[in-house]
Amino acid sequence: MLVTTVKGGATQFTIYQLNKELQSLGHEFKRSSLVDALRICSGVLLTISKEEGELVMESPIFPLLLLGRKKDWVKHPKDTRCYVKFHPLVTQSIGCLTYRQFDYASYMHYTHRLSRWLHKRLAHNYTQAGILHPYTIRMSTILRDSGTHHSLRASNNARQVEEALTELRERDILMSFTRDVLRGPRNSLADITYTLLPTMAFIEEVKKANRRVKLLSTKIRDIE
Repeated sequence: MLVTTVKGGATQFTIYQLNKELQSLGHEFKRSSLVDALRICSGVLLTISKEEGELVMESPIFPLLLLGRKKDWVKHPKDTRCYVKFHPLVTQSIGCLTYRQFDYASYMHYTHRLSRWLHKRLAHNYTQAGILHPYTIRMSTILRDSGTHHSLRASNNARQVEEALTELRERDILMSFTRDVLRGPRNSLADITYTLLPTMAFIEEVKKANRRVKLLSTKIRDIE
């Protein structure tokens, strides 16, 4: 795992370190593509607003990005360092110790982007994971909250979601999943409610994360 210095909601690393980390997890990119990705994160605004449209906050994913010259990171990739400042909400979560632990290695090895999103959703929200407490979520919710392309054909949307759920089952996150189909006019597919049953391995990961949250909360109270 890539280990860098994190202080004040920022971190530094080399393009070489970043590339080696991605290679170890089955992902490999050209150095120029990694730099392009960092620049995109520095230029894309993350906007949070209320339902009525009132702006709450707006900030780039990386509000501050420092890169060496191209000729430096091409010629000296092991020595030319990058500096990134995280989004304010990430900085706040790190500072207040409110982030949740989850299986990063499994997350990075997924084939489908939607599989990664679902795994993170479960790790963050499914804090009561258990055999007797399955997790339910609608297809429409998955598509909306994940930003996944919404096909005009509902069957295509269902296939995409179920490909991701199948991958979670293959990765020992889900023991099984069932579907309850909601029909619309002319028996058309309107929505699907999925019921997800976790594996014992995932339940144990959630319990570890819960214990960590409790420990960090105690430490914060002691500091205060």
